[in-house]
Amino acid sequence: MTIRDMPDEVHARLKERARRNRRSLNQQAIADLSQMGFGESAEERAARVEREIRESDALRARAKGFLTSEEIDAAKREGRP
Repeated sequence: MTIRDMPDEVHARLKERARRNRRSLNQQAIADLSQMGFGESAEERAARVEREIRESDALRARAKGFLTSEEIDAAKREGRP
């Protein structure tokens, strides 16, 4: 694969990720594209999206709601993180 006119900064970031993951630039590009959903069939993509929605809904259900500005300020004054 040849990519023309790749900005130096993009190349440097890809090269650094490849180094950290002990991959070649080509292997890293494939891994990045795969992670972004390229190579998925429409059915696989739909299943992944549905799974991510279920996970998001489960996290949202566990959340206790939103804090008001006053509650955040009170927690800061009490020294709570």
